[in-house]
Amino acid sequence: MTEYFTEAFVINKKANNESDGLVVLYTKDLGRVTAKAKSIRKITSKLNGHLEPLNFVGCRLIEKHGFQIIDALTLNNNSHLKKEALVYGQSLKLLQFIDAMTFDLQSDVRFYAAIKKVFEHFIAYKDNQKIIYSHLLSILGFDPKFALCAACQNKEINFFQIDNHIFLCGKCSLKNQKDELILIK
Repeated sequence: MTEYFTEAFVINKKANNESDGLVVLYTKDLGRVTAKAKSIRKITSKLNGHLEPLNFVGCRLIEKHGFQIIDALTLNNNSHLKKEALVYGQSLKLLQFIDAMTFDLQSDVRFYAAIKKVFEHFIAYKDNQKIIYSHLLSILGFDPKFALCAACQNKEINFFQIDNHIFLCGKCSLKNQKDELILIK
C-alpha cells in the first residue's frame, strides 16, 4: 500500500454503489487519477463538500488495488465561477475538455500549473475562451501554431476536434458537425 499527499483539481464526481463515489482528480504529482471515495454520498460525509468539481484540494490518497481518497481539504473552491451561469457553463465545458485530453497517471506539472492559473483568471477570459484552449492544447503537445487541417491541409485552422485529436479549418468543420469542436482561432 502506497500513500500520497498531493494538490489536486476535482474534475468530476459520480456515484458508485449506494453510498460511495468515484472522483476524477488531476493531481500535481500523479496526473489524472480516478479514486474511490467511501461513504461520500452519506449525509454525514465530511469529504463530499470538498470533492466538488472545480475545487482545488489538498488530498491524501492510498493506492492498493486502485486509488482511494482518505482525506481532502479545499484549498480554493473557485466560488467566483459559480456565481454567473454563463461562466459556470464555460468552466464545466473546460472540465470535460481536461478530462478528455488527459490520461490516467500521466503527470505534467506544467499542465497542472496552467490549469490552476486558468481557473484563477477565468473571468478575465470568459469572452475569449479561444486563448485558454489554445494555451492548454500547446502544453499538451497540440500547438495550433504548427497545425494543418486534417482534411485539406489548410494552414488556417479554426477548430480542434477532441474525439479524434485533429485540427480543422472553417470549411472542413462544416462537414464534420457530428462531433464536438472547440473554437481555437
